[in-house]
Amino acid sequence: EISKKDLKKNSKIDSLNNLKSELKNIDCNLKEIATNLVFSDGNHNSNIMIIGEAPGAKEDIAGKPFVGDAGKLLDKMLAYINLSRKNFYISNMIFWRPPGNRTPNEEEISTCLPITKKHISIIKPKLLIFVGSIAAKNLLNTKDGITKIRGNRHFYKDDEYNLKIHARAIFHPAYLMRNPIEKKRTWEDLLEIDEFIVSNKILDNE
Repeated sequence: EISKKDLKKNSKIDSLNNLKSELKNIDCNLKEIATNLVFSDGNHNSNIMIIGEAPGAKEDIAGKPFVGDAGKLLDKMLAYINLSRKNFYISNMIFWRPPGNRTPNEEEISTCLPITKKHISIIKPKLLIFVGSIAAKNLLNTKDGITKIRGNRHFYKDDEYNLKIHARAIFHPAYLMRNPIEKKRTWEDLLEIDEFIVSNKILDNE
């Protein structure tokens, strides 16, 4: 006897696999030069979805997001508020590594954006955490930079999939490695995120 919960889990896995296949067919110039498609990691049944910018060199080799130095720092930061890849799901806005780790350009972002939106609609998290400016600006549809976006409560809205999801943004760990002075503000952001997760029981019904 398959329970409703199992059915839901299976259909989520199927949807994610279909989305991956869709990515193999999209026309993105980065595919030609990247080693691997970097799709996601973590728990796809989580109520928390984290979205970064684009894979770097180590991610490109491993085929997993946030496994390099910046990823290790991110894991460490999130561990302070009891978050790990067992209880969150993590991906990037861009699914292939831009050469030399440059910032993704407009064309790359607009090619991958519909896939990311579909990705969010499959996971249907209760909280989205955007890591860095690219993800935050494009998914919150704002011109503001990360310095203005972080530290505030936002909603991710998508009329096509009828979604309205609580969202937060934090500095990218790669930026924190270059600007350690900003770690204090990120710590404050994480404590606020933790408070929100606990008071809204976001992780209680995994």
